[in-house]
Amino acid sequence: MKPTPIVPLTEPVSILMPVCNEADVIRGVVEEWIEDVVRHLPAGSEFVFEDGNSTDGTREILRELAAKHPFLRVVEQPMRDGFAAATRRLYNEARCPWIFFTDSDGQYVAADFWKVARYAGQYDLIHGAKIGRKDPWLRRYASAIFNKLTWFFFGVPYLDVNSAFRLMRTAMVLDILPRTTCMPTLLNTELLLRAELENYTIKQVYVLHRVRRFGVSRGLPPGRFASESWRAFIGLLNIKKSYRA
Repeated sequence: MKPTPIVPLTEPVSILMPVCNEADVIRGVVEEWIEDVVRHLPAGSEFVFEDGNSTDGTREILRELAAKHPFLRVVEQPMRDGFAAATRRLYNEARCPWIFFTDSDGQYVAADFWKVARYAGQYDLIHGAKIGRKDPWLRRYASAIFNKLTWFFFGVPYLDVNSAFRLMRTAMVLDILPRTTCMPTLLNTELLLRAELENYTIKQVYVLHRVRRFGVSRGLPPGRFASESWRAFIGLLNIKKSYRA
């Protein structure tokens, strides 16, 4: 596969990743992102993790890496309160003009950052949609239905509305974030939809997705599928309602 060209950026980037109990992969993830992305970013860029009270050694590995790399920061939470809450706090932690948000489980390819970065300066939000998604069938099925629902309600062309691979202007994120109250567990979906409805400029690009090497997905447990699906449906209705004249 042809390597993605590195794009010179003019403004620093805050790379944000929530993490919890990823000791098997986190060192490799950090090293991949530093090698393929961080070392090519403008001065002042940062690499920020929020650790959600990991108990498997993840926190200690991140402390070690932070001591080695001055651009790496670790925000340590005393308790775990979910992906969306961690994401919201990370957005407020960002110190740079651009935010890049992604997962810490190693399923995304770091070099694909440059696929979205090439559009920085042209758009407010560059959204990386997964192709060849390597997740359990239930997650793939639920995602497909949810994406069709968002298309039905909003007419938006996004194939992966809850994707955790996106480059955004920090000013846009901080503008929209206080209004993201309708989808407590799907913050990134609501952020994307509100950006669309508020006429921010958005570009969708396609990014690769890898099989998870260790552990299991920390997405929606099967036992909560029905209740969370209903909450997501109501959330979409409430977002749409909030923009009616």
